[in-house]
Amino acid sequence: MNLELFGEQLRKQREQKQISLANVSSATRINIRFLKAIEAGQFSALPQTYIRAFIREYARAVELNPDEVIRQYDAANQPAITPDSQGKPLPVPSPVTPPLKNEEVAAETNSLPLLSQRNIAVAAIVVIAVLVVLYVANINKNDTAQREVPEVSFDKVVKESEAAVRNDSASATPASAQRPLTALALKDSLRLEIATLDSVWMTIVIDNVRKGEYLFPPNRKRTWAGKERFVVTLGNAMSATFRLNGVDLGTLGKRGSLARNVVITESGIQKTE
Repeated sequence: MNLELFGEQLRKQREQKQISLANVSSATRINIRFLKAIEAGQFSALPQTYIRAFIREYARAVELNPDEVIRQYDAANQPAITPDSQGKPLPVPSPVTPPLKNEEVAAETNSLPLLSQRNIAVAAIVVIAVLVVLYVANINKNDTAQREVPEVSFDKVVKESEAAVRNDSASATPASAQRPLTALALKDSLRLEIATLDSVWMTIVIDNVRKGEYLFPPNRKRTWAGKERFVVTLGNAMSATFRLNGVDLGTLGKRGSLARNVVITESGIQKTE
């Protein structure tokens, strides 16, 4: 099973229960756009930290066992292995060289100059060392690829969204109660503001030091301060507009597209890393 088939099975279950996407969205508080992505198997369009939380809430809404659905998702998310006709993984063939007889080995060894024998020995050691390094690097790569994204409970998702709203309200504090603007300018001269048009998730890296991940509801604002630059990744690039130091930057891309690693500096939107 792949991710597309996994999502299709969820959609069929929902339709069999005669539950609309709007009802699932109302019950789970998940945006319909994210629910459509789940049923299409397009999990790259979802905030990676929240995928498993979204799947669990979806499963409950369509009367499925959340733990079983998560197991199916994990199985579908594994890299495919090509089987043979009996369903077993194909073995990797290795070249077989017929062994030399003892007399042939002795003849071959004695026929080589001493310097050539040493060169061959050194070359063999180098090749073995390279193979060991590649093997270790491949193991580390596989371990990294198979490491699961930490699962976040859906309650935490909602709390993070509510926390963002509280931060937005706090940012409306009168200027007299805020830090002096001169001190702020010396520390963080750039101020990036987001205004959401729809539910949207994003990550932001500020000056390569601070990082945050957010899930905003519609019609919310949030401001970040930085010294040199911001790197923004945004799901559904037309779900929000941005302003830098009061200058309108517009949206970061087309409707339904993923804006990945967009660099924003004092000059505005620069490029995608």
